[in-house]
Amino acid sequence: MAGGVVLGFESIHSPYTIITLGGWDRAYSIGQFLPEVGWRSVELAGMANNLDAASTYHLAVRIAGQRVEFSVDDVLVLQTTLPSPIVHAGFGLYAYGPGNVTYRNVRVKRDRLRAFVIMPFKEPFDSLYRDVIKPVADAADDVEVLRADDIKGPGLILDDIRRQIDESHLVVAEISEWNPNVFYELGHAHAIGKPTILLVRDDYLPKLPFDVRGYRAIVYKDSIAGKKDVESELRQHLRAISRA
Repeated sequence: MAGGVVLGFESIHSPYTIITLGGWDRAYSIGQFLPEVGWRSVELAGMANNLDAASTYHLAVRIAGQRVEFSVDDVLVLQTTLPSPIVHAGFGLYAYGPGNVTYRNVRVKRDRLRAFVIMPFKEPFDSLYRDVIKPVADAADDVEVLRADDIKGPGLILDDIRRQIDESHLVVAEISEWNPNVFYELGHAHAIGKPTILLVRDDYLPKLPFDVRGYRAIVYKDSIAGKKDVESELRQHLRAISRA
């Protein structure tokens, strides 16, 4: 890597992530440090010799789940989905190489954790979302919950769902039925290492596919007593993930 200005996000639970001006001899870059591999670039744009050392640049980074957007002087220059989540990261500003660098007006805003819910759109799952999952998440101190039918506006629904999974901090998936859409979306979440809470009715547990059966799940009964149990367990899982 060449010298440059670096915004760093560090966590003991995930790779060290940097967003830079002048890294890898490029104007803009997003990179990660993996202990077993070393530094690697994730996304690059522009050439470093187009940067002016005497100029002032306004940098803005938006991180939503694993989605990173990097803007310079209000122009979006890079966007990517990181291959693994950033978990409880610390934030730092660094500069290396010859010359002086001054940082001004540094501001950090933290949004609530976002939980994206994957499930069929029909009863009894609509009631499970409306009467159990959403109230439990809304009652949590730091969790916002969203389902695909909460998304408004034009566009392809599959693209919206993938983006919501990328931008979420965790996924809640109801997998009782062999619904191909649910398993496709769950597979995408697992592929990018998204923390996932699985829900399954007790009568469907023996029917789960072998590849999914090994994951820890909240097993519940479709009853009044079962509602209380799944509320309690879901609350504990959300608390554990938000503090991880």
